[in-house]
Amino acid sequence: MGCGASRAEASASPDAKTPAAADNPAATEPAAPAPAAAEAGATADVTVGPPKDAPKPKDAIKVKAWVGNAGDGTLPFPELTDDDFGVEVLKDKCDTAVCISGGGFRAATLGLGWLRALNHMGLLSKVKYLCTCSGSSWLGAALCFARGTTTGTFLGHHFPPEMCDLDMLARVGDKGRSYGAAMADAEPLLDYMKAQLKEAVDGDDGSKDGVQETRAWTRAMTAAFLAPFDLGDADGSTTSMIGTKSGIHSTTAVRGAKVGRGQVHLANPQLPFLVIAQVLLLPSDPQLYYPYEWTPLYSGCPVPFRSTQPRLGGGWVESVGYNAVLAEKPAQPVAPGSALTVTVRPTGPASLGEAIGISSAYNSYKWAMGKTSKGRAAHKALGFNTADLFDMQEWESNQMQLTDGGGSDYHAIYPALRRRVANVIVLSASKAPIEDYDKFTRDMKDLPAMFGCWPGNDQDKKGLAGPEFNKQRQVFAAGADGYRRLHAALLEKFKAGEAAVHSEEYEVMANPAMGVPGGWRVRVLWVINEVQKKWEEALPAETRDKLHHDRTSLAAKVEEGLNPLDADTFQQFPLVSTFAFNYPPELVGLMAAHAAHMLVSNRALVEALMPAAPERQM
Repeated sequence: MGCGASRAEASASPDAKTPAAADNPAATEPAAPAPAAAEAGATADVTVGPPKDAPKPKDAIKVKAWVGNAGDGTLPFPELTDDDFGVEVLKDKCDTAVCISGGGFRAATLGLGWLRALNHMGLLSKVKYLCTCSGSSWLGAALCFARGTTTGTFLGHHFPPEMCDLDMLARVGDKGRSYGAAMADAEPLLDYMKAQLKEAVDGDDGSKDGVQETRAWTRAMTAAFLAPFDLGDADGSTTSMIGTKSGIHSTTAVRGAKVGRGQVHLANPQLPFLVIAQVLLLPSDPQLYYPYEWTPLYSGCPVPFRSTQPRLGGGWVESVGYNAVLAEKPAQPVAPGSALTVTVRPTGPASLGEAIGISSAYNSYKWAMGKTSKGRAAHKALGFNTADLFDMQEWESNQMQLTDGGGSDYHAIYPALRRRVANVIVLSASKAPIEDYDKFTRDMKDLPAMFGCWPGNDQDKKGLAGPEFNKQRQVFAAGADGYRRLHAALLEKFKAGEAAVHSEEYEVMANPAMGVPGGWRVRVLWVINEVQKKWEEALPAETRDKLHHDRTSLAAKVEEGLNPLDADTFQQFPLVSTFAFNYPPELVGLMAAHAAHMLVSNRALVEALMPAAPERQM
């Protein structure tokens, strides 16, 4: 079901540690066996395994936490500043973030093409951050953590439109090495429904408060998009990264083994630092969705929300301490901007699979499952995610519902703005037609809201009204004029048959709700999914003929209508429904080639957002 042939994972056992060293996240220890510095374009090929006879979970471990508010600049970003978790290679990268929106299979296949284009142009290894949401998190997680392949093999080759015949499009690569092959094989909804059926027959597991849920959604996404790359352990693993200042992955392995998280998957520092957008769901709160970030090294709510019940944020906890309750509160008040060590008792999974399962739980988000008691019961019964989390204000532990990152950050742009990244490439896998201004503006929602001008939707009784939504999302001072200017530029490109791409610089406004500091400027390259007439005209005749046939044929329309969960034809290309979860190889290839051309044909604009990193002070 979307998985390549499984392979035994190579693992290394760290040397035995003293109890003090094993519990101290800042302790300096011999690193577990790891490869030499990874070559640009090669993914990490190392797994850290637990010591033998690892104790059962529920032991207490010490983990590092960071306190503050991203919006006022007091929240540290450990990958940049921490003495233990800092990733030195990030200092040599361009101050650029690539942000790929949500959108299910559509986002994952378009994202494949966009990253393929960056790699083809020799720019991917220069990017500092890769921010993803929902469907694009499947791609980002697999890329940054995959073993046994190279970046070039994983992403595949870029081909000009003249070479995109049906046979070439169907060549998605080898299973276990190519993400295109994983996408062409993936049938996660089938896995998910099988798990639901099994749960209905077997009954629940009887665990207290649902902490050990079946998590059917997470397991289905993990099997489809991570297992082909030896990342399929959704329960007994955690994440870290090689290349940190203190080699923190070695202590993570030791502490993780104490609590049943002994398999440590490692992100590749030669690739961009991954951020996955998630959402905390508060059932009784009018806002409903609150921002949450997951990274290979830490996760948390970047803003301290003091009036919510329970309180949320503000700060991070390292990855091995996610989904855990505090064993004891800090003895003294913790000043914003501080880091400290806390003792926690993990209660449930903290895996890479958990990260993508939460970020892509679209149905949980769409149905607003937390809004009513029936919705909360459905969230639990349908295998969506809960976790034990603690705030960094009162230091109280609470079991929280988490759901699709699109609830607060569909374009995955706010993590970049929280870090004051100077250059941002926003890759939008939207399906709203640019030619219809009113529909585009209404359906895009998050995009006009960044300029404070989403008109609202009177038919949506669950969400916030337009003015309040805009207040919580606006980050660009250009306002409605800036949005109209953006749309006009995109429309001009679309009408010319070119990729809908536009670059502009903006003044950033402070946004306390999203934790974005104001008073600075950012360059943004907007890349919006839409038809590229000139690219399509350059395709081989057989590809053009199939595209025309599927778009105009009644039979193709009926076929898609009878089975809306599959994209069996090119009928909706490239604006494929978010609910279509199964793509044939030819459609995977077509979506990726279409997306890659959007960047390659605008190479000068892309390269302008890749300035050289400043020289290090020795």
